[in-house]
Amino acid sequence: MSNRLAAIGLVIALIAVGLAAFQNNYIHPAPPPEPPKTTLKEVAGEAAKKLLEEKILRRQPAAPAHVQEDPRRLPLHPYQMVYTALGLLGFTLGILSWCRKEHIRLAGVAAAVGLMAVCWEWVLIGVCIAIVILFLANLSA
Repeated sequence: MSNRLAAIGLVIALIAVGLAAFQNNYIHPAPPPEPPKTTLKEVAGEAAKKLLEEKILRRQPAAPAHVQEDPRRLPLHPYQMVYTALGLLGFTLGILSWCRKEHIRLAGVAAAVGLMAVCWEWVLIGVCIAIVILFLANLSA
């Protein structure tokens, strides 16, 4: 019997989990570091300019501009949509291969990993709870 659907579903689901695991590196990249002031003259000049504006000219420092959220913004980032769609595809292929009576364990793993990619945040919460329970169980032993 051929296990092609289950194997393809498992590969797609594993790619989706990999994308989900590194979503924070892509969606929220680190801001570029500010160039440091290299000389004492530049640092003193900035301090004098700030003092002049605040004390003598009585200007308040400008508040950081609040970024208004666009109400048309999608509830999911497109990156999240990609790994969710791949996870659903892996889940669907796992279910289809199970219905075609392919290798049952491979089909089950494809469906489970695809579902894990779709529910990635909940998986992380569950793993954290399991670690806390394991830690508390080992304290009493």
